[in-house]
Amino acid sequence: MSIGGRRSSRSVREHFRGSSPRRRRLWALLAACAVASGASLTGIGPATADPYAGFYDPPSTFDTRPGSLIRSAPSYAAIIPFTGANIDARTTTVMYASTGARNRPTAVTGSVLVPRSPWAGRGERPVVVVGSGTIGAGDQCAPSRLLRYGQAYEELAIGALLANGYAVALTDYEGLGTPGDHPYLNRRSLGTSMLDMARVARNPKFGVSARAPVALWGYSEGGFAAGSAAELAGSYAPELPIFGAFAGAPAPDLADLARLGDGSLLGGGVGWVVNGFIAAYPERRAEFLSVFNPLGRNVLRQVNSYCVFDVLRMNPFVPTTFYTRDGRPIATHLRNEPWRTAVNDQRLGRVAPRMPILVSQNRGDDVVDPRGTDRMVRSWRAQGADVTVETMYLPLVLPGTFLGHGIGLTSELAALSWLNGKAAALPAR
Repeated sequence: MSIGGRRSSRSVREHFRGSSPRRRRLWALLAACAVASGASLTGIGPATADPYAGFYDPPSTFDTRPGSLIRSAPSYAAIIPFTGANIDARTTTVMYASTGARNRPTAVTGSVLVPRSPWAGRGERPVVVVGSGTIGAGDQCAPSRLLRYGQAYEELAIGALLANGYAVALTDYEGLGTPGDHPYLNRRSLGTSMLDMARVARNPKFGVSARAPVALWGYSEGGFAAGSAAELAGSYAPELPIFGAFAGAPAPDLADLARLGDGSLLGGGVGWVVNGFIAAYPERRAEFLSVFNPLGRNVLRQVNSYCVFDVLRMNPFVPTTFYTRDGRPIATHLRNEPWRTAVNDQRLGRVAPRMPILVSQNRGDDVVDPRGTDRMVRSWRAQGADVTVETMYLPLVLPGTFLGHGIGLTSELAALSWLNGKAAALPAR
C-alpha cells in the first residue's frame, strides 16, 4: 500500500503475503533458526545484571593522547561457542583514549587476552588486534561484554590465535558500550580504534611486552576495520611494529553493500549505516533523515539499540523502498549529496598499507561484492603494497541470507597459517 509515495507498515506485511510459497517457506525456516539462535545467544547477557556496567562510563576528564590507558579491570572469557572449550587466558577489560569519527578524542573499550602458556616463537610474544564483525549498535553488543557470556562469535578466531600463542586485543570500537552512537563502517573511527587498541595492549601490566610486534585481524566489519587500520597506520601510528594484517571480506565500498544488502536477512542494518553517517556528520543530519518516511525513521530509531542477534526485529527481507519517501532504494540516493561524500570517505584502496596484508574473499559472497574487493586489491598493488589474496570459489547459495558471506569465515584457517609464517620471520629477542 502506497500513499503519496509513502509505504505503511501494512505494506511490509503485504510484501510477504504476496510472495511466492518458496520464499515464504524460506522465511519461516530462517525465522525459526533465528529464534533458536537468538534464545541461546541473547538470553544470558542482556537479561543478567552486568557487574561491569559502570566501567563503560568514561570519567569527565582523561588523558586524551591516543592509546592512553584510562582504566582497566580483571575480567574473564566464557566458553568458545559451539565447542565447549574454555579460553585459558589472562583477560583484562580496558578503556583507552582514541580518535573518533569526527577526529575528536573519545574513550573506547576492549579486552586484552594473554595465554597462560609461554610464547614458543622468536622474540617477544606478538599481540593480534582483532576487530569484530558486524555485532550491532546497542551498548549491550560491545564485544568485551559478550565475551564474558560466550556470545562474541569472534571467540572462534580468538581461541585459535590464543592456542597459537598470540596475545589478543579485542576492540569494542567507538560507541559500543561507551556513550554515543557507533559509527558503523566508518574508516577513521574503526581504524583508529584498532591502532589505539594495539598501543594500549602493549603494556607489561597486562602481560604483553611494550616491544611486542603487532598484527591486525578481522572479517566483515572487522575486515573493514583491519583494512582501515592498515591504511592509517603509516600516518596515525607509525611507531607500531605491525608485521602483518588480515582483512577478510572487508566491504571496501559501501555502495556495493547498499546494493547487495537491500532486502536481505539483515536488511534493517541499513539503519546502522545511516545512523553511523549521522554520528560522523551531525551537521548533515536533517539531509540524511529527509530521505526517509515515518516507517523508515522508526527503523532508524529501533535498530540503534539492537544487536545482530535481534535480526527478527529488524524487518528481515524488506527492501529499503519501503522506508524512503520517494520509494527509491537507498542505493540510488547514495549518488547524491550528502550521501556520496559519506560513502567516498569510507572507501578503501586509496592508501597503500605499509605492512604485508592478506585479503580473503568468497566469490559467492552475497553481502560483500567480490568486484569491490578486487578493485581495492588492484589499487593497493598499484601503489606498491605487499598483498596476498586468498580466494574461495564457493557458489552463491540462498542470496540475501548471508550464507555466502558467513561461509567465507573458513578463510581464517588460511589466515592463521599465513600469520604464523610472518611471525616465524620476526627477529629473535
